[in-house]
Amino acid sequence: MVLPARVKIKGLYGLPKTHTPVTPAVLDTIMEFFQRHRGSVLGLTGAGVSVPSGIPDYRGTNGTYRVHGSYTPILHHELVSQHASRQRYWARSFFGIRPAFKAEPNPIHRAFASLESHKYLSGLITQNVDGLHLQAGSRNVLELHGTLKQVKCLSCGVKESRDGFQQRLEELNPEWTEFGREMARTGAEPRRRPDGDVDLPSNLQYSSFSYPKCHHCRTGDYMPTVVFFGGSVPDQVREQSYRMVDDASALLVCGTSLATFSAYRLVKRAREQGKQVVILNFGQTRGDGDATMKLETTAEDVLPPVAAQLAETP
Repeated sequence: MVLPARVKIKGLYGLPKTHTPVTPAVLDTIMEFFQRHRGSVLGLTGAGVSVPSGIPDYRGTNGTYRVHGSYTPILHHELVSQHASRQRYWARSFFGIRPAFKAEPNPIHRAFASLESHKYLSGLITQNVDGLHLQAGSRNVLELHGTLKQVKCLSCGVKESRDGFQQRLEELNPEWTEFGREMARTGAEPRRRPDGDVDLPSNLQYSSFSYPKCHHCRTGDYMPTVVFFGGSVPDQVREQSYRMVDDASALLVCGTSLATFSAYRLVKRAREQGKQVVILNFGQTRGDGDATMKLETTAEDVLPPVAAQLAETP
């Protein structure tokens, strides 16, 4: 199966025609939301939260969920079954992973950590695989779609750090390693995506790229510990996400269009239980019809000042 260059998800349209002004009254409304549900607000975040950290999202120029240019994402079944697909993925992420690991938490990540430490937030479910919420100090974090920080063997299941795996890739591919250094020297960095993938020059041949076998069983191939297109959230992660929603009294959604059903079903579950759902996102989302409050603005404009003020409130 080949995906088209643009992927339109039902329920997603363009960017909004109006922007919610972030007035003192708006900030007060969000503060009151946290105070009313103190200790039982669950956060749900997406790629938009990490954009201020320099990690791009999947949004196109008209607001729809899309894949940029002629790029076609690796599908789960291709990665686990096809040598050529693994070569393509590891070659592209070979250049994309280092800049992704250099990203630092931004004020939104730090605001979520502050809200948790001051007992306003019960926990956080993130669709992001960059690890920045944990790096910012959040503790009760469920990474719904996994993490780029590790790889796992498809045969025996043993895990290895992505950093250690990168070192082995560099040893096996000295010419690619030198090419990467040259790109860094000249500033010709390729376009990156939230999953660490990049666009590579057309003259590079994936067939020349080598990747290592599992260091434990010696025969298995690795894949990142993330959920790819066409893959499924592991059962234990799905059940944990349900429990986190069930235990909360309200849901705060930030920086996501809720294009993936694994995230949208959490909004539906919260509303079916009669819980308040607040969405902070500049652009329509799949869950707008389920929200009890929707602000057409970015979390960057709202959460840091709210978290700072609540941190000073007894």
